[in-house]
Amino acid sequence: MPDRIRRTAKQRGLALASTGLALAVALLAALAAIGFVRITRGEWVATVGTVAGATGACWLLLRGAPRLWQRWDPHFVFVPSLAVAAVLSELIWAAPEIRTLVLVVWPVVLIFLAGYIDFLAVALLSGLMAGGYLGAVYLAHPVGVRGDAEPIVAAVFFVTMLFAGVVLARIRRQRLDLAATRAELARLVSTDPLTGLPNRRHFQAALEAERARAERYGKGFTLALLDLDHFKRVNDRFGHPAGDEVLHEVGALMREQLRASDVVARIGGEEFGIVLAESAPHAALAVVERLRAALAAHTFLAVPGERRLVTASIGLASSGGGEPLPVLMRRADDALYQAKALGRDRIVVTEAPTESRVPART
Repeated sequence: MPDRIRRTAKQRGLALASTGLALAVALLAALAAIGFVRITRGEWVATVGTVAGATGACWLLLRGAPRLWQRWDPHFVFVPSLAVAAVLSELIWAAPEIRTLVLVVWPVVLIFLAGYIDFLAVALLSGLMAGGYLGAVYLAHPVGVRGDAEPIVAAVFFVTMLFAGVVLARIRRQRLDLAATRAELARLVSTDPLTGLPNRRHFQAALEAERARAERYGKGFTLALLDLDHFKRVNDRFGHPAGDEVLHEVGALMREQLRASDVVARIGGEEFGIVLAESAPHAALAVVERLRAALAAHTFLAVPGERRLVTASIGLASSGGGEPLPVLMRRADDALYQAKALGRDRIVVTEAPTESRVPART
């Protein structure tokens, strides 16, 4: 998930929490208006100040100081939960008549954290909430409240939250397992199982993205189509299992020889595609020539002792971004067949047509 989307999700969650605290203050004001609770002016100042300070601190940390919490609270749920626990404890101090109602609110807070916190986090937060409850009650000294009963209430609340923590921990494990499964499925969908390289589907998406980038910023790129020469002879002579091992080694060699910014994929049989990002023809030619020479000189573990077992014919086509992809693919394919016609184990380069070299958009 892109950082911008993650940041927006955190801001949305914090906005929801801030709205909930504001509604809690509004409800407290309504209860005070009908005489259900009695709150002094000083207590109102403390309540509003606590809510404003807690929410303001959370927004400040989220927007201005992410390094302080990203490592230990990557989803930014623990920090707001601490703020909510502090605010709820203050509400109990200001209006002890609603202390039981406030405790009921805490499980609702935990529901919103489902999938993001584990058992230890639930235990810690609930322990702080129980401690805040006891501290607020003893500071308020409400009339008619038995001091010896409140620790029992806090203990029952804490134990109940521990059971909730078990459920939340299970939900979190399921969420993590689901995320891992989805990531693995996404990898399988876009990966060639034999070579470990991206497959044709992924390659097409990368090619379209690079074309859009070139058209946007006016920076050209180069497409290379590579075909292993006479690879059928490898399968016929050594067997298909050995041929599969050779293809696997070819994939590893390509990843080793190409740059991190390049995208290489197996697009069929013994044919591979390479997108050389922001590469002029001469620069792309140097990279691909290094790869061609490495393939020709490599001794494959699957067939030890064989020299020049695999060579490659390569067609290069550069583009400025304005050329339709089918036309670019056809030019690279034509260059590839020309390389084969000229004797294989070589590279043929086609220049980008003038009309495809578009200026950068402003």
